[in-house]
Amino acid sequence: MAAPLPRAAVALLDPAAARALGDRLSALEGRVAALREPHMRRAVVVELVAELEAAELVAFLIMLLDRNRRGMGPARTVLQQLALEPTVFQEMPYARVQAAYNTAAAANMDGVAKLFLGAALQAELDQTGAPPTNRHLDVPLGNRRALARGRDRNVLDRLMHDRDHRVISILLDNPRIVERDVVRIAAMRPTRHEVLRCIAGHARWSTRYRVRKALACNPHTPDAIARRLLPTLMRQDVRHALESGVLPAELEAEARAVLRQRVRVMESWEE
Repeated sequence: MAAPLPRAAVALLDPAAARALGDRLSALEGRVAALREPHMRRAVVVELVAELEAAELVAFLIMLLDRNRRGMGPARTVLQQLALEPTVFQEMPYARVQAAYNTAAAANMDGVAKLFLGAALQAELDQTGAPPTNRHLDVPLGNRRALARGRDRNVLDRLMHDRDHRVISILLDNPRIVERDVVRIAAMRPTRHEVLRCIAGHARWSTRYRVRKALACNPHTPDAIARRLLPTLMRQDVRHALESGVLPAELEAEARAVLRQRVRVMESWEE
């Protein structure tokens, strides 16, 4: 049975176009579920999103978020791929992104509108003010990059504190690095935006739930990434992020909105 179409999405398009877009989303969910490679999953999601005009794009995101809130696994998988490709809107024509933002804002879909904010801004400045060095391993960058390919566990542990994303990028590809190491790097603070973007964009590690959770709960994660990851987390983890006080004020409001929406969905199931 086809998933119901949210009223807010239908209001943006004529009924036939809304149904067609819903069918395209369902087909996308099927394609993503059938693909094993994370980079291929991400590619088909980005390909579809890049084809949509402003109103279609807003309606698509409304449908996707609605399906995710209803606990539909395929929709969550698609949302995860989109969440971990933060440059997708930046690569679109600026006029289309601005029109999509205005459309979402006019429809009072603040959560959707905020997804486009990163595309309208310059790259965020690193907030730590620290140079891209490693106080745990004081050797030149070239040496650290070479060591990141090595086998010495003590050296690899020290490299996890590196502030240069080029070192972290090599480290993430080292077969001796395991999930708990990546979670540790993603949760580290203070850290640099470039390091967290590197993890969020990694084909292997970005698909791991614990890694996404660490990124979403790190106050140094760029808002554009954290905003998209929050709806992909389980309710208890969103609540934990709120209660622990790690989220910026703006993201706290969004996390509360995610929790309220989850409660409304559960109540609708009980009726």
